[in-house]
Amino acid sequence: MPDGVRLSVTLTVPILTRRGETFPVLLQYKPYRKDDSLLYADQSDARYLARRGFIIAQVDIRGTGSSEGILVEREYSTQELNDCEHIIQQLASDRRSNGRVGMYGISWSGFNTLMMGTLRRPRALRALFAAHATDDLYKSDIHYPDGIMHLDQYLIFIDHSNAIPAPIDYNMNAQWIRERFRRRPWIDVYLSQQLDNSFWKENSIKYAYDNLTLPVYLIGGLYDAYRDSPLRIYEKTRKNSPKIKVTIGPFVHAMPENVNRHPGPIYDGKAEMVRWFSHWLKDDQKDSEIIKEPDITLFIRTSLTTGHYRYETEWPIVRQKIRRMYMSKDHKLIEQKPLMTNLNENKVFNNVDILEYRPWIGFEAGTWLGGLTDDQRPFDKDSLIYDSEPINQAVELIGVVNVSLQVSATVRLAHWIVRLEDVDPNGQIALITTGALNGAQRQTPPAYLKPNCQYTITFPLRFTTWTFLIGHRIRIAVSNAMFPTYWPSPFPMNTSLFFNSSTTFIDLPVLPVLSSSTPPAFTQKQVSPTDTLPEMFSGAKPRVYKTYETNTKTTVNFERISYELLPNNYFMSALQTFNLSCSHQNPGDVHWSGRAQQTYVFDVHGYRSIDDVPLRSGVQELYPNIDLSTRPYFILLTQSDVRSDREYFYVNFKRQLFRSNSSTNKPSEEFIFTGKHKRLFQ
Repeated sequence: MPDGVRLSVTLTVPILTRRGETFPVLLQYKPYRKDDSLLYADQSDARYLARRGFIIAQVDIRGTGSSEGILVEREYSTQELNDCEHIIQQLASDRRSNGRVGMYGISWSGFNTLMMGTLRRPRALRALFAAHATDDLYKSDIHYPDGIMHLDQYLIFIDHSNAIPAPIDYNMNAQWIRERFRRRPWIDVYLSQQLDNSFWKENSIKYAYDNLTLPVYLIGGLYDAYRDSPLRIYEKTRKNSPKIKVTIGPFVHAMPENVNRHPGPIYDGKAEMVRWFSHWLKDDQKDSEIIKEPDITLFIRTSLTTGHYRYETEWPIVRQKIRRMYMSKDHKLIEQKPLMTNLNENKVFNNVDILEYRPWIGFEAGTWLGGLTDDQRPFDKDSLIYDSEPINQAVELIGVVNVSLQVSATVRLAHWIVRLEDVDPNGQIALITTGALNGAQRQTPPAYLKPNCQYTITFPLRFTTWTFLIGHRIRIAVSNAMFPTYWPSPFPMNTSLFFNSSTTFIDLPVLPVLSSSTPPAFTQKQVSPTDTLPEMFSGAKPRVYKTYETNTKTTVNFERISYELLPNNYFMSALQTFNLSCSHQNPGDVHWSGRAQQTYVFDVHGYRSIDDVPLRSGVQELYPNIDLSTRPYFILLTQSDVRSDREYFYVNFKRQLFRSNSSTNKPSEEFIFTGKHKRLFQ
């Protein structure tokens, strides 16, 4: 880089078929440690793409993984994007490059792919491919979804990973301690930015849509939190770009070909990447089919695990009609405007439903606005629910459900969460989509509610597709909590929902149900076994996600343990766990506690796969069952703790390094950090 800092790149280069042959370059740019934690996954992707005529450049962001430098101060920093401009310039100038660069990635590397194509636009960058990325870093990202604070395993993972020394030699010297180990934890950074301000807006591409003039392929997942962004970006930028292609399928936060994670049918997403970049970056494929195909491919769900793919030629879809339905007394959802005995006096008993706030409910809706969820009946019993009559003709939804509610609260802050659900004839309840509003953010700038004052609030639910089958009911569920997805508002309260046909309703984006059609050919293509590297050196225990409830509090627990057998005879294990608990008596009393441990053992010889390495049992399961007294090893332990009361958030953070050459059980290095932040409309 211009300041002398060296960033680590892994280049995978195709085999030349003729002298002087050049190739386009595909760049993936992220902080997730390409040389140990993601080594085998990244190698598999690079091998696939290089065999199809691309140079693959995988780069660790400054101060992370194998790159040099001081850890960047946050996600998507100005330094990160500055460095990326220089990387693209260098890659385009490489003698093996044809001068054309594409960027690709999922999640973080999808985010900065869109940022580089919109906010920086270096000349050599010609095309983009982004999966599960967002255009809004505040309301449509992980820290404050819908303007409400969220914490899960990501924050302990990233604050831990950021401090691990660089492979391959894992040099734990004074420079590493200064540049990584003792850096301010990002969890504290984000707690200091609770409102939608310049911190979030600076690199959110929604404020620069007009700058997105490159061709872009966007992938979204119906079981992922970022499913709104692809079509929102498409609608705002399609006139500027030569081609924007959108595919939204039955995916969680993973690429479409990830066979072990998705609830619905999969396809070879990397093959789509090859088709896309071949058209835009190679000289001999300008007439490829992908440019002639319709822009939009959607998976139309008929249940949580079934459905079918189809093309759409436009967005918004012209044949879409809005069906308005009204929440009414006796917990009914009706299409005719409800008759009200006194429209000017909503406090008439029959015209209002009152809900007691239970801040600990919502486990059944998942940890973070995504994933395959269970039966919603336990959640619904503590919510206001409104059901339609059994439908006599199938109803297909594609798009965004918009909600309007006339509400009040007995305190100054409340959140409203609305869920669209499907009730089958047997009473099973499927969660289709959700949306929420932080009551203080009903306006700009935010302001507290006036207790017992009525407000009309409007907000969208997340993009969805669904088919309500004959005999099923449409349900709307309303609550003031969805724990652990949203950090609870801090005051005991009741809220009221008023039945007024002009202010309390939902708008469903309904389409005529089409007869079956031939699905797009690319959605039927599976990954060839010859393109799949065997997962011989990576392993993991099943993820644990469960809840515990007593009379006084509810606690949600997450745990994940993974193992890697790395080159140079290194063994690595990784633990991520968190507990999030909420008091039943005091909604302000919420406690998140995260713990991560990385164990590296060297000189682990003679094992052909990770399954061959014996592991200790019980609390020692992070260690191989071999003689550690004769081998060097180190352990990095991170503990992160966030508590709240009604007025503040409190951060207690600790990193510890344990080394095999230590004569005691005490850490050889330790970093302790504390923080305190006033609650700002949270």
